[in-house]
Amino acid sequence: MPYDEKIVGHALEWQTCGDRMQLDQAKMAGESKSSSDGTALGERVKPSSPSMLYQALPGIHDEMMDVSGAVLPHWQQWFHAFSTWTEDERASHFEKLNQVVRETGIAFDLFADPYEAKQPWSIDLAPLIIAPDEWQWLQTALSQRARLFNAINADLYGPRKLIQEGYLPAELVFSDPSYLRAMHGHKGMFNGLQFFAADLAKGADGTWRVLDNHAETPAGVGFAVANRISLTHCEGNLFRQSNAKRLAPYFQQLQNTLIDRSGLEDPHIAILSPGPEHPDYFSHAYLARYLGYLLVEGGDLVCQNNQVHLKTLAGLKPIDLIVRSIEGAKADPLELNPDGFDGATSMVRAVRSMGVKMINELGTAIVENRAIAPYLPPISQYLLGEDLMLREAPRWWLGDPASVLHVMKNLDQMLITDAHEGSGRPGEVRPAIDGATLTEQDKTALVQKMSLMGKTMVAEQKLDFATTPSWTGQSLEPRPFAVRFFTSRKSQNYEVMPGGLSMSVGGTQAIGLFAPEGLTRDVWIASDTKLAPFESVWPTLDKAGAYSRAGRSLQSRIADNLFWLGRNVERIEWQFRLCRQALSRLDEDSGPEEDQRTVISALNSLILRAPKAPVFDAGFGGMNEIERLVRTILYGKNRTHGFQESVYHMHRLSGLTRDRMSSEAWRILNDFFTDRRWHKEPGFVHSGQVIDLLDKGLMSLAAFSGMAMENMTRNYGWRFLDIGRRVERAENLAGLFSRLVFAPGMATDSTRRMMFILEVADSFITYRSRYRIMPSLPAVIDLLLLDEANPRSIAFQIAALSDHINSLPMEPEMGLRSEENRLILALLSEIQLAEGHLLSHIPQMDESKDIEQVITEKSQLENLLDNQMSKLPQLTEILTRRYFTHTEDKPHRI
Repeated sequence: MPYDEKIVGHALEWQTCGDRMQLDQAKMAGESKSSSDGTALGERVKPSSPSMLYQALPGIHDEMMDVSGAVLPHWQQWFHAFSTWTEDERASHFEKLNQVVRETGIAFDLFADPYEAKQPWSIDLAPLIIAPDEWQWLQTALSQRARLFNAINADLYGPRKLIQEGYLPAELVFSDPSYLRAMHGHKGMFNGLQFFAADLAKGADGTWRVLDNHAETPAGVGFAVANRISLTHCEGNLFRQSNAKRLAPYFQQLQNTLIDRSGLEDPHIAILSPGPEHPDYFSHAYLARYLGYLLVEGGDLVCQNNQVHLKTLAGLKPIDLIVRSIEGAKADPLELNPDGFDGATSMVRAVRSMGVKMINELGTAIVENRAIAPYLPPISQYLLGEDLMLREAPRWWLGDPASVLHVMKNLDQMLITDAHEGSGRPGEVRPAIDGATLTEQDKTALVQKMSLMGKTMVAEQKLDFATTPSWTGQSLEPRPFAVRFFTSRKSQNYEVMPGGLSMSVGGTQAIGLFAPEGLTRDVWIASDTKLAPFESVWPTLDKAGAYSRAGRSLQSRIADNLFWLGRNVERIEWQFRLCRQALSRLDEDSGPEEDQRTVISALNSLILRAPKAPVFDAGFGGMNEIERLVRTILYGKNRTHGFQESVYHMHRLSGLTRDRMSSEAWRILNDFFTDRRWHKEPGFVHSGQVIDLLDKGLMSLAAFSGMAMENMTRNYGWRFLDIGRRVERAENLAGLFSRLVFAPGMATDSTRRMMFILEVADSFITYRSRYRIMPSLPAVIDLLLLDEANPRSIAFQIAALSDHINSLPMEPEMGLRSEENRLILALLSEIQLAEGHLLSHIPQMDESKDIEQVITEKSQLENLLDNQMSKLPQLTEILTRRYFTHTEDKPHRI
């Protein structure tokens, strides 16, 4: 439809006129600053210590101090306590907070470089405190804004009266790829917005303004919860003394609302995440764990009969309500973006048929379009009959020719960016084009871009920010800030979370929450009444006997991740033990030449698994062959069985399964991974130093194993973690045994090789307690291959695997044994029926046989080890097919 001139009139009228609500807001803020009666401390507190002197910037509104330099009433409790801390106490609190941030895992993405010195996320020791009267106004304004955006969304996917009546240009809506035509007419859009968030900032005059709106996902609320828990862990007393409101009642109300929206008494609720590659993944995982919901990805789901099901070990389980944390356009490759696999095929059909409740509904991202801002005041009057309380800074949609002319005339005062950017990680919006920095050539290119893509662009007038105190590590300094506030629907209104996520912003470089330093702070809402005690966000058990010991609903993806976590932890332990024993042999007396050959052959059992990967130069720092191979295993890149590859996967998988392990177990692996000594190749160091480092690493891995053994419930998650460890340990020991026993020179070097195998397998003390002789092949075979009582033997691993597999939930058809059950039974029977004295007969060690007999004859031991090494990978393949991917072993014609 042609552009309606009435839209221009509305936009100019509401954008340029004085705003009564903004004036009321400024008046309210001024009254808050001028009043000090009724506070806990009475008179205002001025900093007396020079080291704690805090000075606001002249002419800029400051959150803690008024223009006279006095601390505002709602800050007095915190500032008084903070200023009485000694320098050592402040440093201790600051370091403790940094430690909590690191241990929580919020400081590092799963794929971040652990050697990067700068943390991508940090929490300020100083919170942002909001006064009770100001919070009352913000609650009303944010709730109104959420109701307005919900009404806009319902109209755009319903009657579209805003377009028909000229309140919004059609080009603005239909040029936005986040508008999903497949959802038009869906009755669920009437209450499509359960979650709404807004990024707000104060101008230099102290007036709140809107930077961005978030209506697609929960928009990083998990970060806000993590910040609150982290800061109160260090400043719990200050939080209570400030009489700040808690978050738990808000989330309990949210849980009740989601249950009501599901229409069921005990619904299955899941948070749908795009996966660990997404910058908001920490928030998704943290929120899922905090609320007790399942965290799922698109690959975990399948749509059948207009319902969404979760793939579990026990088959498909229905999902009743999905909290969507993915882009709506990527939810269904069949009806939406064909490249979008964050959801499941036919998910749109399931949502439209009401087979599953989707929160927020698909398509709600359309109201995030920044170009809607100039039209919001008249739309608020039209849809709500109310004056809009919160406004954006002056903004222009560049699909309007008149707006383009205005922007070009005032280009030095403008920031230009995309109209729709998406939620993303808080603080990581794209920098805008600053008109003041453009050359004439850049301006010409900008005009051309606006002529082609103006419908997808906006311009905004640059404004300064107010400041709030920030602790730098040495002093309090004023910094510009912005806040993300979160709301959720409750009946016919919206409840605002009594807190938020504040960030130090990077000046006027972007339209939106731009925080390149990643410095965040918790938001405290001061209360003027005594707060009632609140125990927990979790409900109580109402029904007698309503207990649950279920474990069959474990997601297939989680089982897969736990399986490979177990394998990688065990793989690292094996690498460490092998390298430690190799260096120990070198460190003792340089050893005879035969001993050197044994060690080199053992190290090559790992090196040759990645034959194309580079090996360190033998001439580095005067290293001999053993040191060169050890360095290659520990620090070589792109080696499938090297330490660097294994520790990366261990950290990634531990992050993906974090909600399945205790906090102590997570901290052990996280501290291990973030130790920079594992990631930076050292210069020349003595082998003894490397051995000490490997010993410490083995202690960390042993601590994790102990935590897993003692703290994990014996459910299917624990079983798959242990299955991974047993498979890896059996494969490694069988491979080392085969390589050393059947390599040339065994007849003359048998004792040294058996000694080395015993030491790597951590069984030398057990051997010495049983035998008073030097290590011999028959005794070592009995201890490391056939003894089911030795937790390091192959027999023990196979027996444990048999026990686990017999307990898995997949039942075979027609009373037959399953494929994995038959395979592990064959391996266990072979081990149990083997006789040690027959296995120890090696043709290569029989001097009475000629060379042709030695070459053609294969010993029972070699057959047994080859069978173990070939069947264990088959077991992994079967488990993957049956329990992880749910794919059939035979293709069917369709």
